[in-house]
Amino acid sequence: MEFLTMKKHWYNKYNKFNTGLILGVLCPFIGFFISFLIIGGESFSSFWEIFIKDATVFSSEVQDFYKETRQNILMFCLMTNLLLFYFSFFLFKIDQFSKGLVFITLILAAISMLFIY
Repeated sequence: MEFLTMKKHWYNKYNKFNTGLILGVLCPFIGFFISFLIIGGESFSSFWEIFIKDATVFSSEVQDFYKETRQNILMFCLMTNLLLFYFSFFLFKIDQFSKGLVFITLILAAISMLFIY
């Protein structure tokens, strides 16, 4: 009789650690494109160049611009994981998915800190 009282929700099939890892890696790419749309730029290639270019060869004002832009882009990338975590943990209560998402987000945040500084 226990199976009759157990609710079958559509999101229970996504309650896997691996699913959280995969979406935790894919969502920052969506955040990158959102940051491109919000921050803007002449083209996507110039936006990508600002993101990956080493600014130590430029003057301090240009270095500050590159560093601030890079921080904003990385913030948008990780904000998508934050939004996904809110829905998965607080609204749908899928814990294993949330564990995978938090795990990969912490790794990405550590890599982001290395990339910025």
